[in-house]
Amino acid sequence: MASSGVGFVAAGAVLLGVPAGRYLAARTVWEGRPSPWAALLFLAVVAFHGVGFWWAAKNGGAAMALVVLVLNLSWMLLVYLRVDMRDDQTMHDRGVTEQAVVTGWIRTSGPFAGADEEVTAIDVRLPTGAAARLRLKGAPAPQVGESVRTTRDPDAHVPTRLGPRPEAPGTVLATITLVFVMTSSLLISTAMASAARDSLR
Repeated sequence: MASSGVGFVAAGAVLLGVPAGRYLAARTVWEGRPSPWAALLFLAVVAFHGVGFWWAAKNGGAAMALVVLVLNLSWMLLVYLRVDMRDDQTMHDRGVTEQAVVTGWIRTSGPFAGADEEVTAIDVRLPTGAAARLRLKGAPAPQVGESVRTTRDPDAHVPTRLGPRPEAPGTVLATITLVFVMTSSLLISTAMASAARDSLR
């Protein structure tokens, strides 16, 4: 009887702990600034996903392994989206827009193309006299000596970027991804909880 109670407690802990752990780990990564701790946590969760995929393939078959794969991909996409949204929200809330002067081009070559293939970034001089390197992200390269609009974070947490302050980021894609994360986590935790209960009977 006691072992049965322990089994139910363990099953409940697994059932709630897996989705809660995934969500809290993602939140810690996307809300924190780049640090060894955040990088270690991210790698630990990815490694745990790998172990989960092996366990699911061995004990739950192809269907459960597919669920773990969906969890892996959706969790990593969620972290990427939320970090990007965090930076856009920071720039939207407190970004300072100012004119800067282009002082140079940065060219990048493809592995199968000739040298100086494409201008991918520019060096600029800000009104404060500081220099910055801005990625173009596909935008046309302004001429050297041209004045361009830039946006910087007064607290210097987000790199200076080309263009005006961004609009507030949308949340639809991140919300959909979160639904995938939580749904797949619950499916996995249900299977793991059942296994934990059975092993402790």
